[in-house]
Amino acid sequence: MLQLLQPIWLYAMAGIIIPVLIHLWNMSPGKTLLVGSVTLMQENSRQQSRRVKLTDWFLLLLRCFLIILLALLLSKPVWQQQPVNKEKGWILMEPSHINETYQQFQPLIDSLLQAGYTFHYLQPGFREARLPAALEERGDTLADTTSYWELVRALQQQRANQRAVYLFTPNYLHRFEGLRPVIDTGIHWYAYTPKDSTAAWPAGAYATADGTIRVRQVSSNPGGTSYAYEENTGTLPADTATSRLVIFADAYVQDARYLQAALKAIQQFTRRKMQIAVLHETTALPSAADWLFWLSAKPLPANVNAHNIWRYDSGKVVNTASWLLTENMPPIALYKSIAAQDTAAALWRDGTGHGVLRLEKRATTSIYHFSSRLDPAWNELPWSPAFPALLLPLLFPDSITAKDKRAIALQQLAPDTDQQAVIKPAGITPVTKDLSSVCWIAIVILFLAERLWVLRTQKNPAHG
Repeated sequence: MLQLLQPIWLYAMAGIIIPVLIHLWNMSPGKTLLVGSVTLMQENSRQQSRRVKLTDWFLLLLRCFLIILLALLLSKPVWQQQPVNKEKGWILMEPSHINETYQQFQPLIDSLLQAGYTFHYLQPGFREARLPAALEERGDTLADTTSYWELVRALQQQRANQRAVYLFTPNYLHRFEGLRPVIDTGIHWYAYTPKDSTAAWPAGAYATADGTIRVRQVSSNPGGTSYAYEENTGTLPADTATSRLVIFADAYVQDARYLQAALKAIQQFTRRKMQIAVLHETTALPSAADWLFWLSAKPLPANVNAHNIWRYDSGKVVNTASWLLTENMPPIALYKSIAAQDTAAALWRDGTGHGVLRLEKRATTSIYHFSSRLDPAWNELPWSPAFPALLLPLLFPDSITAKDKRAIALQQLAPDTDQQAVIKPAGITPVTKDLSSVCWIAIVILFLAERLWVLRTQKNPAHG
């Protein structure tokens, strides 16, 4: 398709009026020839007159076409053409489950390959490969950790020409970390429950306040993850350390009481060895602590030494009617928050996706930024029975991600119906060819033809 990068130069085509005016100006009347008999020369005179007019009109056309080509050259003509792409779409599977995935959906995958779809690895870069060779690589021994949401977001930016995409993945919930991206109707997602869909393991043992040893047993399946506590039989090493938790509150005394109650509930439930101290003066802060809950808008003292710090954000207070969203608990009403920058990894979010609790990792300290308050006027967290359950994995984290067998709801994989929000793919870049050289060649040819025609007419003048 022909396109002009600077079409304003087409106005220069109006310059063809110049050779037209010159042609009309140079038309002079014919000379009168004295002959013996006018009757004998009339027919030849008409023929000669017609030849003169044809010659002049041809020269005029050459000069007009020359000006038109010059105007076209200044307009920078290009020819754009979509590259030929016979590929109908992509089939994507991750290497760590490629053999099991292919067995689950073999008829559909084979039919897509026969229809012209190409296989790509579901991993950053989406490398293309031959499926038979990929199956022989025994990729089940590899480990994939990239979030499916991040892969889908990158896929929608990379896939060209809005080609259809078929995703085949396990339905493990732990692979869907972060915010869910918009999914357009060109993505067809098929998820399945893997064979190893149940798991049970000990999450560690610790010494209780009364001197006994408790073991935390974890059981996970597609329906959820549960925990059970039992007495240690001596097979696991026990953690005998006492967790030291410090709550500092100056103007937020009531917030400290809500937090202290939640920590005591955790202590009673787990029977862990915990020391909980509530302080109101910075001079009383201990030299070291496992957790420091800084319930204050004041900056942290320089001499604070704690492995984990929970601190209030400071800034503009924003009234909102939203929800506090966490991974495993029902939504909690959120009334106020602090307008803060999401510079750290979000653990809890509000209904708009902004982080309410964000984790900042430093060399020896983990800082938890909380952009709200532990106050019923700010949110329903202090009154929620989920508050201690939300604090428990922060205080005593378990590394269960790789063994987590919970399954995501299939509705989460469905395309979005609001096409206004869908990220449009980049598309195939058209092939652009510059036509300037073609215009130059045509101009040179027309110029030479015009000069040759002028020389020819000068050497062969018309005679009556």
